[in-house]
Amino acid sequence: MKVFAKYIKLSPVAKAIIFAFLTFYSILTLFPLIWLVYNSVKTNNDFLANPFGLPQLSKLQLKNYYDAWVTMGIQRFTINSLIISSVSVIFSLIISSMAAYAIERMIWRSSQKVLNYFLSGIMVPIQIILIPLFINFKKLNLLDSRIGLLIPTVAFALPTSIYILTGFYKTIPRELEEAALIDGCSVYKIFYKIILPLTMPAFVTIAVFNFLGAWNDLLIPLVLIQTPELMTLPVGLLNFRGMYGAELTKMFAAVVISAIPSIIIYFVLQDKLLKGMIAGAVKG
Repeated sequence: MKVFAKYIKLSPVAKAIIFAFLTFYSILTLFPLIWLVYNSVKTNNDFLANPFGLPQLSKLQLKNYYDAWVTMGIQRFTINSLIISSVSVIFSLIISSMAAYAIERMIWRSSQKVLNYFLSGIMVPIQIILIPLFINFKKLNLLDSRIGLLIPTVAFALPTSIYILTGFYKTIPRELEEAALIDGCSVYKIFYKIILPLTMPAFVTIAVFNFLGAWNDLLIPLVLIQTPELMTLPVGLLNFRGMYGAELTKMFAAVVISAIPSIIIYFVLQDKLLKGMIAGAVKG
């Protein structure tokens, strides 16, 4: 950004226009979340009477969050989503890091074809594979199970992860590996001791994207999971429409709870995430 700032000089009027546009865009983006939060602590009658009015401090309904967490069963869906998202991130990082290393750093005849095969997965819409996936998983008795949900979640995370990692691996000088080989390191030791630490920014970027993708995914769990005890958060919230359709403020509280992990992850890892994206864009 400093490089761009050095060459691009903006007039005060242009800066003011850009600032006004970014301020308006920020308000437009944040307003739905703010509206959701303050309506989640209203009574249902107060919300229906004035959906855009602020809640009265004397009538704050924090009990809505307790009801959403305990009575509506959000904690069970949250745990299921955490398990699926965390495990899928771990597996996608392990598989994609080793696959990308073999494709990019090892010399073998079909490496480019294998890379193209993985990257073709980016162009496949998930909607067109749902019916074959359902039929095959039914034959394999993988429907309504966490393993059956993890397999497609990890598989759909791999193409993008491999694409990002191959770009990062290209930027690592081969002299580092050659020096390590001369010192007696094996390929596996070079991978774990030298390559992985250097690609940590890319790992953080991939982990955040894959976690949020699995956390917010609705379509795959909706098709593959029918048991309420195994449902993830998006599917559980969708089912609330019928059971708690009249309890709007409690549903708002449930939606706020579902958004908290994504917000925490973004604020904790935003610096590393941006560094990884910028480094990948510049180096790749």
